[in-house]
Amino acid sequence: MIEALRTGPISSVEAAQMLDIVQPPSTIRRLRKKGHEIRTFWTHQSTEPGRPPHRVAKYILMREAS
Repeated sequence: MIEALRTGPISSVEAAQMLDIVQPPSTIRRLRKKGHEIRTFWTHQSTEPGRPPHRVAKYILMREAS
């Protein structure tokens, strides 16, 4: 996850689909405990074609742990 965040923002849906992370919020929580500064922004995103968008977390790495 940290490698993906280094390249830019990633949503919880993208993390689950592209990185095969079952619980992205838990992964973000562990990274924060290690000292990484990660901001969470909320957006609306579709998870499947034809489905209405719903609220999804988008994570942005602000600063890595030293």
